Amino acid sequence: MSLPEYMPPEENDVRSPCPFINSLANHGFLPRSGKDYTMSKLFNALRKGFNAGTALATWLTFWSFLLHGKLFRTIDLQNHNVLEHDASLSRQDVAIGDNVKVDKDLVDLMLSQKIDEKINIESLAKLYNIRQADSKERNKDFKFGWKHKILVLGEYSLFLNVIGGATNKEVDAKIVETFFKEERIPDDWKKPETPAELIKVLRYQTVVEKKIEEVKQK
Repeated sequence: MSLPEYMPPEENDVRSPCPFINSLANHGFLPRSGKDYTMSKLFNALRKGFNAGTALATWLTFWSFLLHGKLFRTIDLQNHNVLEHDASLSRQDVAIGDNVKVDKDLVDLMLSQKIDEKINIESLAKLYNIRQADSKERNKDFKFGWKHKILVLGEYSLFLNVIGGATNKEVDAKIVETFFKEERIPDDWKKPETPAELIKVLRYQTVVEKKIEEVKQK
C-alpha cells in the first residue's frame, strides 16, 4: 500500500488524544498543521486513509463537528469528557498526567496483552479492566459513566474493524506499536478490503462489551 509521506508534527503543529486523527494528519490526509479542519476534509481523510465506508465516515465526522463546532483543531479533541475520557488506551487521565501526548508505557501495557503476537478482542477486554482499575486507584477525580463506556466500546470496535479489518479483527503487535507510539500508518498495514461499515462497527460494540464482562469474571 502506497502512503503519503509520514512527517511527525513540527513545533507549531497541534495534535489530539486520538491516534486515528493524528496519523491522518501525520500522513497529510488531513492538514499537517492540525488546524482548521472542515467536515469535508475529515470525511475524505477517513475514506482515503482508512477505507471507512460512507456511512461510517459520515457518522464519525458528524459527531466530531456536532461536539466541537464547524471548524476545529485536533487539539480541541482534548476537551475532557466530550470525546476524550479517562482510562484511555494510550493517554494518561487529565487529572494525573498528559491527556494529549501518547504515553509509551501505556502502549507497552497494551502490547503486554498480545496473544500469539496479535492484539485482538480478548487483549482489549483485558486491557479495559486493567485501565479501569488503575485509573480508579490513582485518579481521585476519575469519572466514567455510561456515555464514556459507549465511547470506549466504539473506539475498540472501530480499531478492530478498521485497523484489523483485513486481518480477521486482530492486529499484529508490531503494527499496533507503530500506530500508537509513532502515530504512523505502517507500510505493511492492509486497509479493509471493502469499506468499513458503520452497522458492523456498532453491532460489534455489543460483542466487545460481552467479552469485557467475560474476562472480568475470570
